[in-house]
Amino acid sequence: KLPLKMILLAFHSLRIKSLHSFNIPASSPLTRVPAYFNHDHIKFISRRQPLSTSTSSASALSVSTTTSSSSPLEPSILSNLDGHRRRRIGIIGGGASGMFAATAAADAVQRCLSQQQQSQQGEQSSLEGCDVVVFEGTSKTMAKVRISGGGRCNVMHDKTKPLPQILSSYPRGNKELRGLYTKRFTPDDTYEWFTSRGVQLKTESDGRMFPITDNSQTIIDTISDAANQAGVEVRMKEKVDGVEWREGNENGEKEEGKFVVITSSKSPDTLNKVKSEEHFDALILATGSFPIGQKIARSLGHEIVKPVPSLFTFDAKDLVKGGGIFHGLSGVSVPLARLTLVVNDEMASSSGGELSNAKPAEAEPNTTKKKRKRNKKKPTIIQEGPLLITHHGVSGPAALRLSAFAAREFHAVGYKCEVAVHFCPKWEEEQKVSKGEGSEGVLMDALWEMTRLIPKRQVATGCPLFTKGLEPSAVIPKRLWSALVQHSEIPPATTWGDASKSMIRSLVSNLSAFPLRVTSKGIFKEEFVTAGGVHLKEIKMSSMESKVKPGLFMCGEVLDVDGVTGGFNFMGCWSTGFVAGEGAAKFCLEEQMIIE
Repeated sequence: KLPLKMILLAFHSLRIKSLHSFNIPASSPLTRVPAYFNHDHIKFISRRQPLSTSTSSASALSVSTTTSSSSPLEPSILSNLDGHRRRRIGIIGGGASGMFAATAAADAVQRCLSQQQQSQQGEQSSLEGCDVVVFEGTSKTMAKVRISGGGRCNVMHDKTKPLPQILSSYPRGNKELRGLYTKRFTPDDTYEWFTSRGVQLKTESDGRMFPITDNSQTIIDTISDAANQAGVEVRMKEKVDGVEWREGNENGEKEEGKFVVITSSKSPDTLNKVKSEEHFDALILATGSFPIGQKIARSLGHEIVKPVPSLFTFDAKDLVKGGGIFHGLSGVSVPLARLTLVVNDEMASSSGGELSNAKPAEAEPNTTKKKRKRNKKKPTIIQEGPLLITHHGVSGPAALRLSAFAAREFHAVGYKCEVAVHFCPKWEEEQKVSKGEGSEGVLMDALWEMTRLIPKRQVATGCPLFTKGLEPSAVIPKRLWSALVQHSEIPPATTWGDASKSMIRSLVSNLSAFPLRVTSKGIFKEEFVTAGGVHLKEIKMSSMESKVKPGLFMCGEVLDVDGVTGGFNFMGCWSTGFVAGEGAAKFCLEEQMIIE
């Protein structure tokens, strides 16, 4: 074929020279270069490069000798597209990521149409464009947006923070998101997208960003309006039951699209369920953690990392009931606590995530000699942050972060385990620095010194952690301190002068390694997140396209990506959704190329 292409290209060049001698304009269809040619080295035009909003001055006659990754769909290439059939993009899921992806796809198509029209000097475009259709099974889109942040919508996290710090808030997917957050759709791009559409955002002290209206409807209306303006069609109450992949006909033509979306909806006349099929050239899965998304991905050849709950609170029934240390302390918060989970063998066996449709590995014969087992220190998962005592147990950023980073470990033991709580880690570190002592015994020495400094003060009321000019709750609240003293079996009237070393040692143990017995997981009402989903090794993160099935794109929580509370999960939704939308648009537009 290569010699034939060279002959055809030579003939085409001679034809163009002849046309020029008759003053045929460069915009004429007669002068178009075949799509599979590059003037210098007969190169088939790449079909896997990201979209760009930049325009090119190249005419329909000239094709650049190099293919730029920053602007792959230049007008010179668009002029070679065949508009014999309008392409279709389907988005399954009308949540945050799905609606954002649909808007990005429709906007990208409009930009490309505009570029081609400019390049053809006002002539009728040969590019038909794409239909963008969203399937939403319920009566409302973006349900999670509506309830997130207590109805205020924590739209993103502080974009001024260093990127490594932002990425560290993703227990799964932090490495893969680096490229998206630096090259494709950055936190700055997210901020610009919303503010350019009239949404004013504010940053709170903990880095969370909200609309100044403190109303999630602001975000919903902004995305909905952008989708409407871009021409997105949203189908409400149209449930997707499955997706089939159908190859082309004998000639390799795919005139009806490769993906067949099977839906069911109620007939307005009979209220009976009506089944229907629709064909799409590209498909975006944005189903969140709903099982249908995993079912579709699995049916199309993808591996699924088994989803488990993430971002949950800890129930501790034994501690909050009558006689428990936390009884009556609901609402008490610790400014900074450290939570430590020791990973046992049962937890470690499931920490990597189970692939629901992976082939089991064959066991290899054991030919090595048995080595003597060593008592290795068990790994730990540690998180810090504010801690809140509730009616059911504990909550707050420290608990939520630990639940996210140890989601699989907690799931493996049925959410029944023990977590060590350090109520004053920062204070202890400051003592180590100021006294220059070793890492051991600093807290014990500090409390034992109280027997000399304030011997007549009661232990339950005289605490060095909220004295010396600090605010009463600067390190540990008084009510919690009194409860810890009582839990350490120190009588209420005991003074520091009468306290024995064993009493102080017991108190130090409860302050620095309090055994929090978790009896079950609670519910964090502001965010509903799962760990698990489509394995990221099967996704091209530069376009969010499947490596398994061309034309299939994914975004949002259907992927094995999740973040901690604070706006990180929405940031992942916006970024993956935008890139998936542009990727799907590019795929469909390039499908219209005249390919030999």
